[in-house]
Amino acid sequence: MKNSVLLKHVVKALYNVASRRTSAKTADETIGSSIKTLERKFDFLRYVDINQVDFTEDGYTVSVSPDIDEVPPSHFGAAVEALIRVVYNDLSSDAGLYFVTELKEYAGEDIIRHMQQEFNVDFDQIQLEQHYAYRRMERKKQIAEAVKTGRIDKRRPQNLLGYTWGNVAYWKHEPGSKFCTLYDKQGRVLDRLNLDRIIQNYVEKLSGYTEVDLKEIEKEVVVYEKEYNLLQLLLEQDMDAETAMHKLKITRDELNNMIHKLAQMEMLHYVSFDTLELTETGISYISKKQENR
Repeated sequence: MKNSVLLKHVVKALYNVASRRTSAKTADETIGSSIKTLERKFDFLRYVDINQVDFTEDGYTVSVSPDIDEVPPSHFGAAVEALIRVVYNDLSSDAGLYFVTELKEYAGEDIIRHMQQEFNVDFDQIQLEQHYAYRRMERKKQIAEAVKTGRIDKRRPQNLLGYTWGNVAYWKHEPGSKFCTLYDKQGRVLDRLNLDRIIQNYVEKLSGYTEVDLKEIEKEVVVYEKEYNLLQLLLEQDMDAETAMHKLKITRDELNNMIHKLAQMEMLHYVSFDTLELTETGISYISKKQENR
């Protein structure tokens, strides 16, 4: 698929999700201003044009010049990731928890898979970032409400993260990524942070004491068919990697990527360095999927 075709699908998906959450006018202004902002770094975005019209079913048209087809894959993929991040950040609380999930559904599985494989657009990473951002925003709202109603002494520093630096056992940086992942002593993910920020200062600045009973944010993720089949196989029988690769007709790299994604979504976890098992989240997902089929 050409760059211009892919970007058109992504922009239309962004527009549909944003307008559903706010309004067509707000979606147009948000995406338009985001593109203008990013043009300074990705000048080829000037080839994107969005117009509100009355003669189409959607109420708008998106045109992308073929000139964008010559942009190298890595530069193009970086621009798409940046555009999605800027739009959902600009929408702030209106974006909601499942903004990226709906974006992938509107764009379609083929477009998303192509963007991931050919342009290294990491939708799962973007989705995780948005989930953590949403969770922090919700916690801030709850703390503010607790202070307002007198359930928390506003003179005390409040914990806006849900953990302190003392909870962080170790952190890892993925090669080539500007993000690092924080883990607790049980190896569970605490947070994913941008390395532009100083990790320890970031955590300590927002840490404090809170008595608020913070609700858990349920994670939603689109699991593709083969990933679902892997979960089913693990539920039904013990097997080694070679057997799983043979049954699913995938390569080792594809299997590793699937395991990495499902582990991030807390559907799988390692019981030892070379042994995986389903989590309660994974088992629950399969059960719900089977009920809906």
